[in-house]
Amino acid sequence: MSVALSGDKSSSSSISSWKSSLSQGPLTGVLSCLLYTFCSVSMVLANKAIPMTVNPELRSEMPQVAVLLFQCAVAVVLVELARCFGYAEYQTFQWTLAKQWLPVNLLFISMLVTGFLSLVHASVPMVTIFKNLTNLITVSGDWYLYNEEVSNLTVISVLIMSAGAVLAGMNDLEFSWAGYFWMLMNCFSTSGYVLYTKYATANIKLSKMGMLYYNNLLSTILLIPMCLYLGEWHKATNPAILTPAYVLSNALAGFLGFYLNFASLWCLQVTSATTYAIVGSLNKVPITVLGFVIFDAKMTPEGIGFVALATLGGMLYAYSKLPKK
Repeated sequence: MSVALSGDKSSSSSISSWKSSLSQGPLTGVLSCLLYTFCSVSMVLANKAIPMTVNPELRSEMPQVAVLLFQCAVAVVLVELARCFGYAEYQTFQWTLAKQWLPVNLLFISMLVTGFLSLVHASVPMVTIFKNLTNLITVSGDWYLYNEEVSNLTVISVLIMSAGAVLAGMNDLEFSWAGYFWMLMNCFSTSGYVLYTKYATANIKLSKMGMLYYNNLLSTILLIPMCLYLGEWHKATNPAILTPAYVLSNALAGFLGFYLNFASLWCLQVTSATTYAIVGSLNKVPITVLGFVIFDAKMTPEGIGFVALATLGGMLYAYSKLPKK
């Protein structure tokens, strides 16, 4: 349940008017899906671009956790600005809510850190199709924890995605044990985040913008001591790393991260959870293609075929989630 932060009627009216405008028009659903797709694709490419701006010999010195800290801080600032200008409403900060939301936030941080580290050590196409293994874990968790029915088509599509991801990995010319370790950890943390958030949203009274606020605020607080422990403040001020391209790509990723959350909320509001899930699955197609083109990913012809197989499995998974008449 959303709670306005002040009793200002004009602010509440502004929020209601804004929400109403988002829900109007026959093309609203299409526009929300397109914005979600654009932000999702751009966010992955921007995060991959960050380590690419650093000299390969210095990438091991790149302050990786500090990058995520900066992005979370940017999101907190932007969501607070949205609240101040009357475009968002959520509960004021409460320690009780923060403690209730903390388990979700720890999984959220794990998802962010492992996702970014996988992009540092592996190619965009491999990270993208390897994320399909997340669906295998999530579908199994939904069935086991929430008694969700799983159709035969969903099972087949998940198996195709998983087989394609594993076989593509065996033909990856840029294979990195570190990259595959972080990709696997990202699959587990992402599934854990999705499955636990499903429980948390049913039991913790937070609006969607409140979830965005708490996720990024708590992440900022928790990542600061982590950066200190890893000695990343010193690395972050290294002139050889702190180039204009590095700063620009970080800032771009921070803004895209916030707008990706905004686009996700808008897409969920004006369409449905099913449509949102389908668009999320189909987003992997342009990400995979652009990853090959922009970053010149190296893979055998067979590997490219297996990437295509995993992508086809993702499209089949999206089809399996279409409402049945």
